[in-house]
Amino acid sequence: MTRTILTQWAAIQRKLSGLANHALEPHAGGWSPNTDVYESADEFVVKVELAGVEKNEVHIHVEEQVLVIQGMRRDPYGGESAQGYRFRQMEIEYGPFQRIIPIPCPVDARTARAQVTAGILKIYLPKAPAAAQVKIAVAMES
Repeated sequence: MTRTILTQWAAIQRKLSGLANHALEPHAGGWSPNTDVYESADEFVVKVELAGVEKNEVHIHVEEQVLVIQGMRRDPYGGESAQGYRFRQMEIEYGPFQRIIPIPCPVDARTARAQVTAGILKIYLPKAPAAAQVKIAVAMES
């Protein structure tokens, strides 16, 4: 009995931790996948945990300096296929998801690329070339 309670308490803490991490993120319902963001001198790399999500169910776009990742994880055992079963434990979240990730500097969305390996989506966002600073000589009239 104690082991079950401790396991459930750990699951509740994991969920609450995830909610706290995403509390300020605009969210259109559903769930929010775990995400890591790395920065190098040349690019940003965004890793998103999407086990069980089909590639055609994921939509990625960049709006100004914001990366938006949306999609759907469908429950293969939901609906009619679950008839006759009583769930004992449910931790995997299904349905629509969305992550909105602010990027601190401009990126070149035209050369961005993405790949999925072993349930991890990696998005590579090359940094846009910084605008060159131009000195302007102002002629003073007398």
